[in-house]
Amino acid sequence: MTSNSRDANAQTHIIELSEFQHQPSGGASILGGNLHLLDSVPVRLTVAVGNVETTVAELLALKEASVLKIDRGADTPVDLLLNGNVVARGQLVAVDDNFGIRITEVAAGKA
Repeated sequence: MTSNSRDANAQTHIIELSEFQHQPSGGASILGGNLHLLDSVPVRLTVAVGNVETTVAELLALKEASVLKIDRGADTPVDLLLNGNVVARGQLVAVDDNFGIRITEVAAGKA
């Protein structure tokens, strides 16, 4: 049986939901302070060196060996981002044949 024939035979039902009534919680939190439960959750960190603002015409004119000037000085720390939020800053370093980042500042958490 193909997925199209299964879809053709599927039955649909309207589900009516009542408005959610928020009630104060008295139970334990989901993680219960056990942050180690998140240890194996994968995250992607991004290192942002800076930004360039240009026009579409200038973008279309770029060729191999063109140079774009970034909005940061060479001595300014780069940003380490987690889901678009700066979590730390640091210096670009070489690690064997790769780039790396040496953390020099950790962002303050929200109170």
